[in-house]
Amino acid sequence: MSDVLLFGDSMVARLRKPHVQLLERELGAGCTVFTCATGGFDSSDGLARAPALGRLDWSVVVLSFGANDCAPWKHVPLDQFAANITGIVEAFAGARAVGFLPPTIREAVTSENGVRTNRELDAYREVLRSAVGPGGCLETGAHIGTDGLADDGLHLTSDSYMRLIPELARVISGR
Repeated sequence: MSDVLLFGDSMVARLRKPHVQLLERELGAGCTVFTCATGGFDSSDGLARAPALGRLDWSVVVLSFGANDCAPWKHVPLDQFAANITGIVEAFAGARAVGFLPPTIREAVTSENGVRTNRELDAYREVLRSAVGPGGCLETGAHIGTDGLADDGLHLTSDSYMRLIPELARVISGR
């Protein structure tokens, strides 16, 4: 394995230099991690960019989508999300796809448009889990609880990322 792309939303965009360096150490010599992720991106944003990025020679692409897609103020319908994820995975046909699943969140009203719920987020997680296949996901909720979330109840803390990175490296490596 040589080049790994972190692609998606703020769940991977919030990985800072120390996190990426730790991931590279965990993956071993000769592995370089690149990030193309932006807070607020949903799967439609990913689908629009995937064909250009997919032309590069990635060994692995780590996909992080779903948390914004199910937000009431965006609400990408589940069938459209599934089609978007399929298109993204197909655009990276030469790479092994890995899912970075959004964590279980603390549900709270975050806008006048409603509440993002774990129940709905579960359905989006399942689509991503199915798209990358068995053993291809970092199940963040299995490694951190809601105590590992930032004050916003959605994003991970820096300490949570540090705890997750060895497991992410295991999933990326297929160990």
